[in-house]
Amino acid sequence: MTGERPRFDRRRLLVGLAGGAAVAVAGCSAPGNDDVTTATTFTRAEAESILTESPSAPTVDRPVPIEPAKTALEAERYRVDDLLAAVPEPITADEVPNGVVRNAIADRRDGAIESLEETVDATGPERYHALRTTRDARDDARTATVTWSAIDADRETLLDDLGDERRSARSTLADRLDGVAYRGEDGEDGRLRAALFYAELEDDLETATRRLDRWNVDEASAVVDLGEAAGDLEFATATTAVWDHCRGRYADETGDRADLEPVFADALEASRDRVADVDLPDQDGDDWLADLVASEVEQGFDQTLLWDAVRPVYRAADGLEDALEDGRYGPGLSAALRFEHEYRAFEDVRERFESGAVTAPESIDEIRAQRTATVEAAESAIESVTRPSLGMARLADTVRDLGWTDDAIRRSADGDPEMNVTLGDEYSEYVCLEARFTVLPDALAAFRSRLLEA
Repeated sequence: MTGERPRFDRRRLLVGLAGGAAVAVAGCSAPGNDDVTTATTFTRAEAESILTESPSAPTVDRPVPIEPAKTALEAERYRVDDLLAAVPEPITADEVPNGVVRNAIADRRDGAIESLEETVDATGPERYHALRTTRDARDDARTATVTWSAIDADRETLLDDLGDERRSARSTLADRLDGVAYRGEDGEDGRLRAALFYAELEDDLETATRRLDRWNVDEASAVVDLGEAAGDLEFATATTAVWDHCRGRYADETGDRADLEPVFADALEASRDRVADVDLPDQDGDDWLADLVASEVEQGFDQTLLWDAVRPVYRAADGLEDALEDGRYGPGLSAALRFEHEYRAFEDVRERFESGAVTAPESIDEIRAQRTATVEAAESAIESVTRPSLGMARLADTVRDLGWTDDAIRRSADGDPEMNVTLGDEYSEYVCLEARFTVLPDALAAFRSRLLEA
């Protein structure tokens, strides 16, 4: 799966660090700045050669902690079919004169069908990912249906019904989260599997809860907004249904289960100590990126590289602390592994930066060689992770990030052949990704030692 990541937070930070002065962030000038960037530029053909003249990126499937029943997947698919049956195909301009509304309904209907098609051939363990995908299909289908019906519906009645549904769905999610008991098979495989299972269970339930907490519709809301609010409700209800089934299957498969809460708690406390031992500067000052390294940090690429390398470390530390405060051990373990992984990767990048081994790219050969090194590091990391675990999920996420960066290169290669492009962002990301793949085995070993020795 690939998609485009938002980069606005990084760009805002780097512009702020420049103190309002002209700063080129990997070839993109700060807003309102007319100065020409000094970053090296490349032709579209050179950008394309980065992918065509280096190895193909590997693929990694996300791990599966539980195998759902075929009937559970079928039930979710039937729900999508029932919702879509209420939406005419096609919707004509006579039926919905407003083109924005008409297109919104069609886009959501098509999105539901596309998500549903991804689940058609799922068998065995594949049904786990397919079952979770049906939540998006139900969201899109319900959004399309309610947007369509809201055009002629009594607004007060519709809002009352949706409000009642929201309160019920929110209460159910709270009950499910409060009822999480960290149980499973003890031993190495059992603990690794349980950590993965509860991380994904709690993360999905919390995601659905946050969507309901953002509820913001009233009688003045447009029909598209009402449809999207209904989609949030459907997503929440679908999430509950999916995990009710998965929890039952997990209990059946693990048999006589041990109480793993003390194990998880000890591992998280050890992970919190690890975070406390790491010396990173506060992000309050304007020059905190420069405080990360023992060498000069130039505006532009240097800042981009250090930001790409260190920002995930801060986020993981925050995620661990938030999870501990909320008593969510599954997401806490996931954040603990992310911290161990990202901090080790940052150290690797910092060492290369301070030694002068990585600087702003001046030739396409540098970028191509860096991508090749990243792919080779990925292939090596894949060989070291074999069991369903948070470690395998971390590997899959990192491979996904490699795909995102490759997609950015493709976008740079696609366009006016007369226009040149800058590739500093992508080069920085390849450098950081190589580090992440390289340190992953050691990061996993450190994390497992806390989880398995607790």
